[in-house]
Amino acid sequence: MLGDLSPLVLVHLGAASIAIVLGAMIFLLPKGTLRHRTMGSGYIAAMFVTVVSVVPVRATVMPFFGTRFGFFHVFVLFGFGALLFGVAKLWRWRKTRDVEALRAHQVHLAYSYAGLLMAGFSQLATNPRWQLVELTSAGQFWGIFAAVNAAIYGAAVWLIQSRLAKGDPRRWYPQPA
Repeated sequence: MLGDLSPLVLVHLGAASIAIVLGAMIFLLPKGTLRHRTMGSGYIAAMFVTVVSVVPVRATVMPFFGTRFGFFHVFVLFGFGALLFGVAKLWRWRKTRDVEALRAHQVHLAYSYAGLLMAGFSQLATNPRWQLVELTSAGQFWGIFAAVNAAIYGAAVWLIQSRLAKGDPRRWYPQPA
């Protein structure tokens, strides 16, 4: 099923899969530890490869004006922006120990992860290879597509605003015994 994919798409798929796993682990484990920093570095690298490797891939859905770029390429900019802001805020935290920089790091990378999940679902849903579009009418498909993406985004906003955006961002660090 994946044998006819280009090497670039396989790199993209592999990097995105690694980022999904690492991102989930990062959210579940204590922050500020060597494990967190190692997994975080892996997540950043995997996301960078995911974003960069998809830019030259020809759009299979909703191309713009006959170009190779499409609707989903727009979201590459948002994903890359969230990733860059998250890393920049981490650097600021390391330099200044400003807790607002740490909070911004956590929030931006959480949105990066939510975007990754939304992009993954969207690609699975709309890629002609998986033939999900043919199972429903166009209206049903796009309704389900919008509802699932809205649910992912809504859950992310709720978690980020209720958990990360309030309180001391260092509370996620391991507590001394």
